Amino acid sequence: MTGSINRLEEGVLATLLALMTILTFVQVVLRYAFNSGLVWSLEATTYLFAALILFGMSYGVRTQTHIAVDLVIRRLPRRAAKIVNLVAILACLSYALLMLYGSAVFVDRLMILGNHARDIPLPKWLLTVTMPLGFTLLAFRFLEAGWRILRGERETETGS
Repeated sequence: MTGSINRLEEGVLATLLALMTILTFVQVVLRYAFNSGLVWSLEATTYLFAALILFGMSYGVRTQTHIAVDLVIRRLPRRAAKIVNLVAILACLSYALLMLYGSAVFVDRLMILGNHARDIPLPKWLLTVTMPLGFTLLAFRFLEAGWRILRGERETETGS
């Protein structure tokens, strides 16, 4: 199951990046070659970029490519380092769950209010639903990382 989630995550990231790149390229060509442009391109690129960041956070946790300050942890005994890493993961998981709750409430209120995007003819909740989805995936990745540390498959968050 984790393998298919990994592939889906990577596919979503690649698609978002490709869409942003293509849309920006088309906008630049239209603007400078034809003195024209797409009214909705900036807003669409902004939503795509936000989604890219939200899904990219979980990818960074999964691949351990996030920024880690491990100066102190590397000097601790193995058991103490494991405890510190589990506490850090618990704090990060709490953040992800708090943001998941807040973003779900936000999207729910947008649905109730019926707001639409400024330049894109879509309901705003549909464009912001990536927030709770991204934080759900982030929480899953923190649970996964914590489970691996508990099982000894990953000694510390820094991989040492």
